[in-house]
Amino acid sequence: YDMTSSLVGSEMCIRDRQPRNQKPTFSKSRGIKYQLRKTFQSSNLTIILPAEKMSTKPIQLLSPVAFRALLWTARSDARVIPIDGSWYMPNNPRDPKADFIKERLENAKFFDLDAVIDKTSPYPHMLPTVEEFNSGVSRIGLKKTDKLIVYDKAGNFSAPRVAWTFQVFGHKHVYLLNNYLEYEKFKYPIEHFESTNPSDTSEYKSSGIDREAFVTFEQFYDIVSNEDQREKYNILDARSHDRFTGEAPEPRPGLPSGHAPGAKSLPFPKVLGESNLFLEPSVLKEVVKSTGFDPEKPTIVMCGTGVTACILKAALDSAGLSKSGIQVYDGSWT
Repeated sequence: YDMTSSLVGSEMCIRDRQPRNQKPTFSKSRGIKYQLRKTFQSSNLTIILPAEKMSTKPIQLLSPVAFRALLWTARSDARVIPIDGSWYMPNNPRDPKADFIKERLENAKFFDLDAVIDKTSPYPHMLPTVEEFNSGVSRIGLKKTDKLIVYDKAGNFSAPRVAWTFQVFGHKHVYLLNNYLEYEKFKYPIEHFESTNPSDTSEYKSSGIDREAFVTFEQFYDIVSNEDQREKYNILDARSHDRFTGEAPEPRPGLPSGHAPGAKSLPFPKVLGESNLFLEPSVLKEVVKSTGFDPEKPTIVMCGTGVTACILKAALDSAGLSKSGIQVYDGSWT
């Protein structure tokens, strides 16, 4: 197996990268606590140390009117491409791919959040490797010079995760449409015919992965298992309050409900208003600060698998509350 080893606290945790249908196992031996992130590689061992700083790169919101204006700037070497990032919870019968075939923004591409993932992980929606990301993006014909406008059919649900993923892999121009439902109200063009044409392909090559944008299980465990450490962070959980308290079951069978030590509940619907539009920045600030949020501390956002956590990230960015940095806990409660 590929071995992933992280120095956390005063112990070293070594994790086998196992097939998707198996849960990873951990063994512990004495180690040393490090504050800087550095990666050491041998033929079968990778050591990842906690990052010393967090990403301050914001998810940029774009109104339907601004999107239509942006289309006028498109050139052959700077295309404006809508990205349908629709995805639904396992208990929702809707099929986002089928929806896309029947209805989409003009010239849109579909980004499959269930397919462009780390295929070696037993957990859903874990960030893919650079090679997996390049392959998935090349299949839908995107170029690094494209200006991407990410949306989902629910308004703001899975699209923030897709926009964030493109940012993590260094795509320069990424915007989050705020939002598809509002776009429909303006009666702007939408393709309703069934598309059967295969997508063009490309040779997309990401420049790498931004490791300051997310926190791993080992890093998160190091933080929440130490009271002094977790007091240095805002930890916000986007799941429903009942799942957070353990009063409601998780939608994925076999998972207990509850929350991580030090986390605060901020269900993602609280940062959204009518038609799932993000609230105005001044209102967002009040909603976020009601959790005890400290803008001087760095922030970790989490949820069930790392999807709706990105809604909180986009909200914090919109409210101007990201100056100390935000990381998404990839994999989150799962």
